[in-house]
Amino acid sequence: MKILGIDPGLTNTGYGLISIKNRNYQSLEGGVIRTKSDQSLENRLYSIYSVIKDIMIEFSPDSVAIEELHSRSRFVKTAILLGHARGAAIVAVGQFNVPVFNYQPTQAKNMLTGFGGASKEQIKAAVSDCLGESNIIKNEHMADAFSIAICHGMMIEKSI
Repeated sequence: MKILGIDPGLTNTGYGLISIKNRNYQSLEGGVIRTKSDQSLENRLYSIYSVIKDIMIEFSPDSVAIEELHSRSRFVKTAILLGHARGAAIVAVGQFNVPVFNYQPTQAKNMLTGFGGASKEQIKAAVSDCLGESNIIKNEHMADAFSIAICHGMMIEKSI
């Protein structure tokens, strides 16, 4: 089974693709889609859409797990921009009739570390440990994307 995890953001959208076989988690691909603030919103969203679409074509994941929209009322504009990036990624996935599952960041942190308030460094370490690769995680966006994918894998295992 292959799961694509996505940590959406307008400037940095992290992605992490894993495979699960016999409860062993392995990384297949990971990275960050970077857009620049001087680009138009439509171009930034198209960049996110295009890369996610290309990943879907190349790797054919069985499911996609994406970080749920979250924000405090003080950061409404941030939430709206995050929602745009999230939407661009979901539309790219939607073309392939692949199911999308939504997870709160705290849920993924809790599943991987046992603590919903885990730090970025704790998430990086937990993801590296789960994937058995100490140098796989280049930054927090990749770590979050892989953590969302792993969380979904763990949820599937619980239901079996």
